[in-house]
Amino acid sequence: MESVLDPATKDRIGDYANGQIDNFLDNVDELTKALKNIETPDIARVRAKVKIALAAAKSAVSDTATQIRTQAQQASRRTDDFVRDNPWQVVGVAAVVGLAVGILASRARS
Repeated sequence: MESVLDPATKDRIGDYANGQIDNFLDNVDELTKALKNIETPDIARVRAKVKIALAAAKSAVSDTATQIRTQAQQASRRTDDFVRDNPWQVVGVAAVVGLAVGILASRARS
């Protein structure tokens, strides 16, 4: 299923999500640093687990961003190829859409 969001909106959503994830990861990192001075076996074990999870999360965020960027580039290339291979179909669809919008706009005015 193709997305109905325009690329600029997708970019804004992606930037916001990445910012929120980065903030969360930074907060977790700060927490582990704050617990650095507390030396109990339980805290040390939790700190080690958190560090591993934090590294994995940062790697996953990076991989996801790369994957999304690749998919967006592929969609852009496919769209460009379709327009280049079928210019008259694209012109026809644009004309029909323009006509429909024009009809709806003229009805709304009257």
